[in-house]
Amino acid sequence: MLEAHNGAVLASQVRPRAARSHAHMWWGVLMLVLVIAGIAAVAITAAMGLTTEALIIAIFTGAFVSRCAC
Repeated sequence: MLEAHNGAVLASQVRPRAARSHAHMWWGVLMLVLVIAGIAAVAITAAMGLTTEALIIAIFTGAFVSRCAC
């Protein structure tokens, strides 16, 4: 049972940070895949001559990655 003092859990009862590292690793892998897919989409779209669409994809990909990375 967790011991509490004035509603605060004692530091000795808090789970270590290493227990969450597995989920964080998969989140990092997912973010890496999304970044690579975004770069590939921009490169392919720009190579097809659709520069406006490539810019739109780049802006939305950057905004999404920036939002998820915070």
